[in-house]
Amino acid sequence: MLINDVKIHLLDLGRPRAVRRMFIIPGQTRAQFDRRAHPPEPATAEPELLALIRIQTDAGIEGLCDAFYTFGPARPFAQTWLDAFRHELVGVDPLDREYIYQKLWFANRFNWLHPWMIGYADVALWDIAGKAAGMPVCKLLGRFRDRIPAYVSSGNYPELDAFVELGLRVKALGFKGYKLHSRLGPERDIAVARAVREALGDDLALMHDPVQTYTYPEAVRVGRALEELDYKWLEEPLQEHDLPALTKLCATLDLPIAAGEWVFGGPHIAATMLAQNAADIIRGDAVVSGGITGLMKVAHVAEGWGAPCEVHERGPAFGFAHAHALAAMSNCEYFEFNGVDPAEPSATPLLKQPLKVEDGNVIVPDGPGLGLEPNWDEIERRTVEVL
Repeated sequence: MLINDVKIHLLDLGRPRAVRRMFIIPGQTRAQFDRRAHPPEPATAEPELLALIRIQTDAGIEGLCDAFYTFGPARPFAQTWLDAFRHELVGVDPLDREYIYQKLWFANRFNWLHPWMIGYADVALWDIAGKAAGMPVCKLLGRFRDRIPAYVSSGNYPELDAFVELGLRVKALGFKGYKLHSRLGPERDIAVARAVREALGDDLALMHDPVQTYTYPEAVRVGRALEELDYKWLEEPLQEHDLPALTKLCATLDLPIAAGEWVFGGPHIAATMLAQNAADIIRGDAVVSGGITGLMKVAHVAEGWGAPCEVHERGPAFGFAHAHALAAMSNCEYFEFNGVDPAEPSATPLLKQPLKVEDGNVIVPDGPGLGLEPNWDEIERRTVEVL
């Protein structure tokens, strides 16, 4: 079996693409930056597109993956991705995943590409492998469980009540945890954390992620408050290249520090952070870490250090890739849903059956490959271009 074609469908998601701008968080003694999405001007509005990648083989089996992050508009991403990888993939056995992983890892460097780029190809290759074997990907990886406790993450809201209201919905729907993306400055973040704990009680896991916006003294101050409130971890408190400060923070706080989500280097950076005691929990992602292959490498490095590997977001392939990977990890506790309606956290019109959630647990798909059932009629209706 050989790869004989690679295509990308650009799908219209039915909404204008937002304009995202940085701003300085008000009320702080220093310039602390955040980002906010704004509606586009009608005269310049363009549709939000999704890139759906199809890797096809001469055996009639194809693998799918949506480009969950495209670092900007989907069309130039798709053109760049195909220019770099199409000729590296065509003619290669899709089951030679480690060979392809290493090949594309170095192709990233020689093409001056973002390290995330290879992850989408790897996910689609795992889809092919599972379909060829007639087995779900988690079985090929070596399944550890068939359901995964899930938590929901908040956005960053200007008003404290919004964090509480979403948290109450998350708890009522049976999710196992709730993570705050509060980035309002240390003092207001502490106030949000306290209000959420008081409203939700002591029987729900709570986490906090300020997205690398603190200084070291601020992280210590917030971390101490979170310890008193029995939060489960503090995530991305500092710039993740600042390993000395992260090491000092891990030694100072009893609260576990989760880090490594946006530092590129897959298992190599995970090993470096753990060796320097710069993280208690390693974060991974089937995009950022280099596909399912890269994410499993990160998880196994963490396991070797006796550390958890908690995984970022629902991930590519509409959440199915992370469901299979997490099903094969013994050192990952939760599946994260971020930026979703908790009543329908995996809803998409592009699949006949989205990822299933029951009683706050993700049910691991059991169909061949990733288990995706594309709604091809809807995909064709939304396709504006095939590259």
